[in-house]
Order: sequence, then structure tokens, then C-alpha cells
Amino acid sequence: MEFDRRIDEKQIQVWRRHFHAHPELSFEEFDTSDYIAAQLSGMGYDVRRNVGGTGVVATLDTGRPGPAIAFRADMDALPVLEETGLPFESENTGIMHACGHDCHMSILLGAAQSVSQSKEKYCGTLRFIFQPGEEANGGAKCVIHDGALKNPEISAIFALHMIPEIPAGAIGIKPGYMTATDDEFVIRVQGKGAHSSEPETGVNAIMIAAHTVTALDSILSNNVGPFDVATFSICQISGGEAINVIPDHVEMKGMIRCVEKASKEEIRKRMARIVENTAEGFGGKGEVEFIPGFPAVNNDPDLTRIVMEAASEVLPEGKDGVFEIARPHLGSEDFAYYQEEIPGAIFMLGCAQENGVTGTLHSGELNINEEALKWGAAIYVKIADMICGNPIND
Repeated sequence: MEFDRRIDEKQIQVWRRHFHAHPELSFEEFDTSDYIAAQLSGMGYDVRRNVGGTGVVATLDTGRPGPAIAFRADMDALPVLEETGLPFESENTGIMHACGHDCHMSILLGAAQSVSQSKEKYCGTLRFIFQPGEEANGGAKCVIHDGALKNPEISAIFALHMIPEIPAGAIGIKPGYMTATDDEFVIRVQGKGAHSSEPETGVNAIMIAAHTVTALDSILSNNVGPFDVATFSICQISGGEAINVIPDHVEMKGMIRCVEKASKEEIRKRMARIVENTAEGFGGKGEVEFIPGFPAVNNDPDLTRIVMEAASEVLPEGKDGVFEIARPHLGSEDFAYYQEEIPGAIFMLGCAQENGVTGTLHSGELNINEEALKWGAAIYVKIADMICGNPIND
């Protein structure tokens, strides 16, 4: 299988190393935005700046009737200290592209470059969205609200995410749910302070919290079906300031992760009831605050088939390089917001090192295999060919 010669893999690597050395946090991607806009303008695109904050949107209107599709990459880095020792490691101490967004941007630039150099091959509209603030739970919504899917109306959107558990030259994907919907929660328990020598005059908030934690443990076993995917975790507890004073308040924080929205609603309802009733039973008060996270990524089946076919045609192992993921991952991804507006599909792009340590996402040791970059760009270009290919040039 001959590699698509339209893909400039060396240039994609140059872009990736530039982004990796100059990471910026969510909604602070000012230099990144400038750099991307300059590259796209040089390719001849109609470039729109400051979309949803620092976002960049490039559009190719072929002037020929046809579908309008989009590809999306996220731009932000994480507050992580890099520990790779790479010659192009982060120059911004304490900030790192530890989730692979440097790769996402360079891959999308590579696809945009290929499309721009063969405009006559396409009909309809192709759009390339560089989105800020994915890690901050808001970037996708800001870009959407700022019209990234309008003028013309985009009918389908695609994205990818690096995954160190799969070798370079392979992808993982599945139709339907790919990731979880997640909520943060804060449980506040109010008791009554007292000296430890007179416990009968107070209401120990720690005692209420302990019984609440035990009661909350029953939710998944009793209220979520055995075939549904859900997790419930209390990850932080704080309360009390002295060893001889019964505390009057305790705060607990954690996460709910589910695939089905109905499961999340049931967990929320049961949590509120348990927290309030347990506290009341001990003479105190309890409340829960929920901070909504991303919805679940839900891949459109038809678009998923297109991704799988495109990957099968360009990957070195063909169909053997396309792994259908068995069950959703309980991480989250704000690409789901696009899918609430239009059909979309995201796939996992393998980036494991052949001989060496790849590390994990969100770690300071993440060191992706740059061989993956060309395959991501090639899949994007093949998708563009399949959907927006100009039949006159076939």
C-alpha cells in the first residue's frame, strides 16, 4: 500500500515540535493561535480569528456544490511539568502538551495543507477548526456558539485523539458511545461544633460524613443496572481544624462518570436523598452541588464506517490496523458538544513507541511516536476524498 504523497510528513513533524516546545494553557493559546493562522493563511485559506476566544477556523469553499464537512483539533496544553528530556521539550516550565494536542494541531495542519494543494479534487466546503480550551470544559461550546458550524451549515465533523495503548499505524474506534459523561460534585455536611469533652452538646459533622460515604457506596450496586457503565468516586474530604474540637462542617468532593445520561440522573437523585436524609438522621444538614461536565461522545454509525473504511485504505496494515473498541472509555472529551449539534465521529490514533517508553496521557513522561502523525493526516485526507471528492476529477 503506497503512502499518500500529498502528505508532507516532515513538515507535520516540524509543526508538532514547534507546538510541543511552546505550550499554552486553556484560553491562553495566543501565540499558538497566531502561528496556526499564519500557516493557514499561507496555504490560501479563508481564515477567521478569535473564534470562541483564541480559536482559528479555516474554510475552503470550492465553489462547486457538495457537502460541508469539518475537522477539529484542540489547542490547549496542561499544567504539567515535562519529564521527557526531549530536545524540543516545553520551554514554558510547568506547562506541557501532555494530552497530545500538539499532535492534533500538526495533523490537522498537515491535512489542510494537502487539501489546499489539490483544491480541484474537491466539491462543497471543507472546514478546519482549531479549538481552544478543551481541557477547561468550555472550548467546544464557545466555538460552536461563535458560529464555527455555520455559513455554510456543517453536516458532519471528525476528530482524533492520540492513544499510547495502540501502536503507531493503527486506530481504535467504535460506533455509538466512546467516552463517558462526567460530573463533579461537592457534598457539604453541616453539624454543630462542640468541645470534645462535651460531645453531647454538638453534632459531629465527621460522623455524618462517614455514614454518608458508606451509604453512598450502595448507589452503584442497587440503582445502576449491571450492564450499564458507571463509576462514582469520592476523592477528597476536608473537615476539622483541631484534635479536641468536634467540627461543625465537612466538605467532600468527587466525580460521577457514566455512559447513559439516565444513569447519571439516577445517581444524582439518589445522592441528594442519601446526603440529606443521613445528615438529618444525625441532627445535621447535608446538600450536594453538581458541576456538569462533558456529555458522552456518541459516534454517528455512518460516519464511523467512513472513518473505518478510510483508515483501512491508508494504514500500513489495512483493515488489521483498525481496532473496534469493545466498550466506552470512562474519560471525557468535549468533542461531544459538536455531536449534540451535528453528526460526528472521533477515533483514537495509536502512538506507542516501538522501542522505548511512551508514557501515558496527562503525564510528564508522554512521548508519542511521531510515525503516528502522518497516518492521522492521511486518514483525514482520505475522509475528505470520500465525502467531498469531485467526481469530475475521478
